[in-house]
Amino acid sequence: MRPAAAAAELLGTGVVAFTVGCNVSAPNAPIEWQIASIACSLLAMMSAFGSISGGHLNPAVSLSMLCLGKIQLADAAAYLILQVAGAILGMLFASSIFQVSPPPVSSASLHGADLVVEGIFVLMLNFVILCVTGRRNHPESEPNQFYSVAASAALAAGLGSTQLKGGVLNPALTIALRLAGFGGFEAGVVGLVIAQLVAALLAAGLVQLLRPEEQLSTESFQNYIPKFGTRLGSELIGTTFLILTIGLSLQDQRRWWAPACALVGLVYALGDLSGGHFNPAVTTAVVLSRTRMLTTSDLLGFWASQVLGSVLATLALMALVPHFQWDLSPQAPFQAGAAYIMEFTFCIVLCLAVLSASCIKGIASDFSRNFYFGLAVGVALLAGSLSCGRISGACLNPAVALIVVVSSVLHSDTSAAFYASNYCLAQLFAGVTSAVLFRSTHAKEYASKSRTARLPFQMA
Repeated sequence: MRPAAAAAELLGTGVVAFTVGCNVSAPNAPIEWQIASIACSLLAMMSAFGSISGGHLNPAVSLSMLCLGKIQLADAAAYLILQVAGAILGMLFASSIFQVSPPPVSSASLHGADLVVEGIFVLMLNFVILCVTGRRNHPESEPNQFYSVAASAALAAGLGSTQLKGGVLNPALTIALRLAGFGGFEAGVVGLVIAQLVAALLAAGLVQLLRPEEQLSTESFQNYIPKFGTRLGSELIGTTFLILTIGLSLQDQRRWWAPACALVGLVYALGDLSGGHFNPAVTTAVVLSRTRMLTTSDLLGFWASQVLGSVLATLALMALVPHFQWDLSPQAPFQAGAAYIMEFTFCIVLCLAVLSASCIKGIASDFSRNFYFGLAVGVALLAGSLSCGRISGACLNPAVALIVVVSSVLHSDTSAAFYASNYCLAQLFAGVTSAVLFRSTHAKEYASKSRTARLPFQMA
């Protein structure tokens, strides 16, 4: 291992740990700003040291990279030691500055559901990092400029969903929190670390399943085209993670931003496989716009994967959250008409962001794609969530609305089923409208004789 790489992992992890320690020591700081601070710290350190050490800054990430053969065993072991050491030093530094006994992260031991939720979002974080640094997303000839943005967005989504009750999705920070006296999880630290490391192994397995090109020879890799089943799996996994984030984060109505952060990371991670739709309305818009070579079979397959992902996520939410239920109906004092208009309008915004930033390059550049497409799509969802949340409940996804319809019918709640079914229709109509608006505002994309629609896995 190069000394520069060792120093990068030690210093980078130490800075992130110091940020965590400072935020945990601030008892009156809103948790939203604490999470933003931690995510921004990770973004800065990954951007600073990614080209030197890979910017792991997390033993779980290093373990995932080892399983995929991206680093050697000796380097992985050294990284782990340096990351834990850096985390402890950073946390002790924060503790010494405040010179007070900081409040515990939680006053109670973690329960099984907490460990599962922690594992889910460590899995998502590692999965996103492995995907955005993979051979297709991060080729040597044209390395991307968004891997740190994707990773920090996934971290923010995870912290918003776990509500900082766990180990900050990082085994090194989990250990450092306890040793520096910040944690109240004396009985749960070992369980947390085990859950995080198991999630890292699962992430590596999931990437191997979804991205067989990682193991191909150079010649085979150049001719590799993702199969239809792989693209359906991409939509299934992305939708599942997205709906889990929505369901867990919105237990606190102040966290409308968490699903948008998850979408940023997932679009960057899976956009090169399926386009990163995770939403039947978006798929409808893409198919009708003819910006990609998607057929009716693709449309139906994507819809099925997205609905199945919503079902799996909803079943998990029902098991993890006591008395969980979706509340998709007009929020008082607003009437149903206002709710339908909001869902329709901001679903158009979301679809147009996908069409304009992800399906076409949209800028003059020497690169084969732009690098802001995931950020544009996530910000579009954030705009809709913040605008619609207190009016319609901010669904913006027919797959979610359909699950609510079925659940409401099973519980004989005809009122909720009625509203959710109308949401579903409004959102699908928004997908159709988006395609019409895109074709009218981007006529030059269709006028060029040299233009051809991209394959579903080709990025703008």
